[in-house]
Amino acid sequence: MKQFIIVLLLSFFMYSCGNDEYDWIDRSKHEGLINLNYSQNFEIYATQSNPENIKATIENLEFAKAYYDKIFNENLNFAVLFVDNKNWDKYAFSPPPGMPQAYHKGNMVLGLGKSVMAMNAEQSIQYMPEKAIQTLKTHFGQNIDLDKFFRDGLALHELGHLYQFYRTSNTAQRQWLNELFGNLCQVGAAKSMKDKTVFNQMDIYQNLLIQGNQWGNLKYTSLEQFERNYFDVMKDGRNYGWYQTRFYTIAKKLHNTYGDEIISKFREFLITSDRATFGKVSDQQLNTILLNKFGPEVVNTLEWEHSN
Repeated sequence: MKQFIIVLLLSFFMYSCGNDEYDWIDRSKHEGLINLNYSQNFEIYATQSNPENIKATIENLEFAKAYYDKIFNENLNFAVLFVDNKNWDKYAFSPPPGMPQAYHKGNMVLGLGKSVMAMNAEQSIQYMPEKAIQTLKTHFGQNIDLDKFFRDGLALHELGHLYQFYRTSNTAQRQWLNELFGNLCQVGAAKSMKDKTVFNQMDIYQNLLIQGNQWGNLKYTSLEQFERNYFDVMKDGRNYGWYQTRFYTIAKKLHNTYGDEIISKFREFLITSDRATFGKVSDQQLNTILLNKFGPEVVNTLEWEHSN
C-alpha cells in the first residue's frame, strides 16, 4: 500500500503538470465524414450533410462542455461523430447502432437518425402499464421519441468519459468505476441546466424501467461479470441497460449528497489510480483506497446488491 501511495502521488504530480495544449484527437476516424461547422467549441462530423435532428444534442453538449470545463479546470477540444446506422460499424467500436460511445483519442460517436437503441426501446414500451406510457408521452412527446434519451441525454455521459480519457490511459482499473463516473457526469450536467427537461427525461425513463422490472432473465448481474464480460454485456443492450440504471441510481444518490465536488473528486481518483501507471489492484486494495479517498459513507453507497 505504501508503494501504491507513492506512485499515486507521482501520477497526480505528472497529471497536474501536463500539457493542456496537447491535441489528442485522432482525426483518422473522420475519413469519409462531412465536417459540419455547427459549433465553435468542438468539432462535428457526420455521415450526412445538413442533418436536422441533432440540434438538441449539440445544445446539450455546448452546455455540458462549459460545465465540465469549469468543474475540471479544462478547456477540452473533442470531436463528435454523428453516424447513421448503415455506417455504424465503420466508425464505432461496438454495436448496436446508435449506442453512444467515446474513444480514448478525443472522439465521441453518436447515432444519426433513428438509432437501433431507440427503436428497440420504443418497441418494448407496449409492454408497459398505460400509466407509464402516458408519463413517457408527457416527457418524450406523443410519439415517445427515445432518441431524446439515447442520444441527446447520453451524450452528456459520453462527454464525461472524454474528460476522463484525456488524462488516463485506455486500460481501466475497473470498467464499473468508469461507468459510474460517466453517470455522475451525466447527472451533474443535467441537473445544472436551468431547464430540467434533460434531467427529467433521463430520470423518469430509467425509473420506469426499474419499477417495471421488464428485464427478463439476465445473463450477467454482478460487478465481477461486468468486468470479465464487458464487451459481451455491451452487445446485449438489455443487459447493459440494466447495469447502467444501477450505476445511474448510485450516481444520483452520490450527487444529491455531495454535489459537483464528488464528480471532480472521482475524476481525480480515476486519474491518479490509472491502471497503466502502477498495475491493477486487487478488490481488497481497491476497497481500502476508496475508503481512504472518499470515506465509509460513499463506499456504503457504492455497495453492489447483486451477486453472480
